Amino acid sequence: MTPDEEILVELKKLNKNLEKNNNRFKRSWVSFLNGTFYALGTIFGTVIIASLIIYLFSKFNFTSSLSQWIENTMSQVNWTKITTPQIQTIQEKVINTENSN
Repeated sequence: MTPDEEILVELKKLNKNLEKNNNRFKRSWVSFLNGTFYALGTIFGTVIIASLIIYLFSKFNFTSSLSQWIENTMSQVNWTKITTPQIQTIQEKVINTENSN
């Protein structure tokens, strides 16, 4: 075979492959499958990583240390200096304005 004939044979093979891959339905289906498997992989990966993190956190005793920290913080607050807000109802306001007149 001469080099020109080899080039023609390769070009014919290339044209056949391009015609196969140029089908719109096939491209759409492949694109749909790519998106579906990408989404499923993302979901499964997230679930696996989240479950691994939750499992590792469950092995440590964070709840007791967290509750102890909250207890220590709350014990340091001087509760006598904190005043409760004065809330007046509408009825009390009306009575106070009538008494002042």
